Amino acid sequence: MALILNQDPPKTKAQTRATPQAKSAEGSESERKLGPVLAKRNIRIKGAAGAKKGFVVAKVVVARANPDERIALLRTGFPAVAVADLADKMGWSREHAFDALRLKRSTVMRKIKAEAKLETSESERLLSVVDIIDQVQEMVERAGTPDGFDAGRWVGSWLDTSNPALGGRRPAEYLDTHEGVQILRRLIAQMESGAYA
Repeated sequence: MALILNQDPPKTKAQTRATPQAKSAEGSESERKLGPVLAKRNIRIKGAAGAKKGFVVAKVVVARANPDERIALLRTGFPAVAVADLADKMGWSREHAFDALRLKRSTVMRKIKAEAKLETSESERLLSVVDIIDQVQEMVERAGTPDGFDAGRWVGSWLDTSNPALGGRRPAEYLDTHEGVQILRRLIAQMESGAYA
């Protein structure tokens, strides 16, 4: 899964006169849902064909960046619109992402409209899911069977399915703490090694 957050240069008047049909045919589901917000700010969120696998913010592949780059991105904050796009890539609604990541809907929606960034703690929760998706993608690539596999959708489904290794709880219930995320990452590692997960 490759997500790129780009800010395009402002368009000329001629470029902004695209027909409604052409506009609706462009972009991801998140862009269509947030069309007026994104169009006003000239923000594009798209899957990058041929790009490195991973979540990309400010041209940095976050999950595979060095610790200093990750810390800088977290301190700066991810763009709030990344919540909606990540939810879309996982097959979740925005509402479900707000609940699972323990984000206040009104706050995130206000930040999306204001073109603001998430707080560090909010960005860390988003990053935890990005890291889990990246971990699953790398695991599948090591197995040699990545064709047709959608790590984002798989993780979205896995997080919502009760897990015997968690006493029947859903993995999504563990996303709100660092310790909980570590438990989930260990479960995924156990899957690769063939241990009970």
